[in-house]
Amino acid sequence: MAESDEEQERDRTGVGAAGLAADLASGATAVSRALTGTSASRMLVRRGFLLRKLHADVVSDDGDVLVAHLAWLRVAGVHTPYAVVERYPAGGGREVLRGRPIAGSPRRRRDGGMEYSIATRDGRTLRLVHHAPVPAWHPSDPQISPRMHWHVAVPYARAEASWEGAGPDPGADAGAARLVGTGYSDWVWLRLPPRLLGLRWLRWGRIHLPGRTIVFNTVDRSNGLRWTRVTEWRVGAGPVGGDPIGGDPVELVIDGAPRTDGPADGLDAWTVPAPGGPVNLEPLRVLHEGEPLDADRFPDPWERWGSRVANGPSYETRWLSSARDASGATGMVVHESVRFGR
Repeated sequence: MAESDEEQERDRTGVGAAGLAADLASGATAVSRALTGTSASRMLVRRGFLLRKLHADVVSDDGDVLVAHLAWLRVAGVHTPYAVVERYPAGGGREVLRGRPIAGSPRRRRDGGMEYSIATRDGRTLRLVHHAPVPAWHPSDPQISPRMHWHVAVPYARAEASWEGAGPDPGADAGAARLVGTGYSDWVWLRLPPRLLGLRWLRWGRIHLPGRTIVFNTVDRSNGLRWTRVTEWRVGAGPVGGDPIGGDPVELVIDGAPRTDGPADGLDAWTVPAPGGPVNLEPLRVLHEGEPLDADRFPDPWERWGSRVANGPSYETRWLSSARDASGATGMVVHESVRFGR
């Protein structure tokens, strides 16, 4: 799925903070007007809507987490690139910066890695690099929906995030300006606004254990259908500098979701039935809980209102958890649950 060169060039055009805010507001307004307007305008959204959204992250060994969302929205002839950077320091808290992708898509580096760059509103640039990534994976058919495509761009990589330019450090300590750890990224393409896709519940996560990388995704639809994939890669030390080697992924298509086995300190423990054996997830802390389109991610009230009209009611819980398998191996997990509708 690729847009034309002309469309991607529009996304590369740089603007200041005022221009970014205007772009975001116009995109959200176009969607909300179409969804609440005439049947003709709703049909225009159905035929002209495309949201490309990339999730990219890095998690350090001590539990410092950075998540970047880069998105390119096209609706009714309006192109709106936007981005959100969220850092969850190991000591707790949440820091959110709005911005804009610097390019129309991530940049592939000469060493085979991927680079994601975001110009943030405080005048700095975030560069998140996934070094020597395990190759991309596309789940087997059928897709979640004919209007919704999801795939894993980087199952596992050595990752590094750094800031360039003037502005305050993104944290209280000097080390917050650079973060290294393990990385992951995935794409979702929507050809309808989320509220029109008939989604009811989503449970997603990525697990990095020594020698094992696991990605799971379960989507429940309002029509009672469930789409579930659990995929595992064997990841080992490569011949140069510890670069990862990923074997062919083993995919499970199962009639079931990650199980909630009971409370653990007030939080739910999950068990993921991975191909190489079950993995237990014990939450360490909640990274975010509440409305996904909150005032931190969408500070402009008009933009936030328009985005919520397009998305519909939803509630998100994102965790950082510890993973443990039958061998006793442990690792870090970022996973989330999103409920759609009331």
